[in-house]
Amino acid sequence: AVWPKSSLNSLSDAALMAPRRASKFLVGAALLAAAKMGLGFVGTAEMAPRGEKVARSVGVDYLLRNGPKDADPPLGNPAGAAGATHDVTYKKRPFGIARYAPGASGNGAVVREVTQQSRYPGDPQGQAFVAGVQPNWVVRAVNGADVTGVPFEKIMESLDDEVLDPVAALSLNMKEAGVSANNFEGAGSKEYGGVGGGGTFKFGGAETIDMPVTITYQEQ
Repeated sequence: AVWPKSSLNSLSDAALMAPRRASKFLVGAALLAAAKMGLGFVGTAEMAPRGEKVARSVGVDYLLRNGPKDADPPLGNPAGAAGATHDVTYKKRPFGIARYAPGASGNGAVVREVTQQSRYPGDPQGQAFVAGVQPNWVVRAVNGADVTGVPFEKIMESLDDEVLDPVAALSLNMKEAGVSANNFEGAGSKEYGGVGGGGTFKFGGAETIDMPVTITYQEQ
């Protein structure tokens, strides 16, 4: 039998459209499943561009994402710091502290790394750098309240000062939603042994500090 040319064109169009419809259906189903699990990016109106890091509430597993490095000094006792103090007021998040570490007991917080640049006037991630904050300074007080005896994870959640890559952000959102995220942990992370208890810390145990916030640092 000879098919009319118009019929052949219709069949060809249908064959081309089928994969597109199937693809749209699969994408729609995936988005619906993610919505049901509550995997939205909390606190943002849109997804960050590819490769861009995004600020997120922290506390849960902070040490898994920002573990120790070989060049780090031994963990000490933040409460024992006796050097000069420095007050820094931050107007917005993130502050520009790239990594914190706990005290040896799991209490208190110490600056480990500072973002070494301010990309433009008013860059949030350049605030600590511009203020002269240095690695190994102890976080002595937040808005005048001494925090050297406060659990590290509680301090991190209160400060809410972490910049996450998209994979780590997804992992944190999944944990908040009660979904296992074992396959989404940030690469290259390791814990401070049993210090900090990041894996058992209960999210929501501390209130996020409102901006602006004044942090008192103390040299060791």
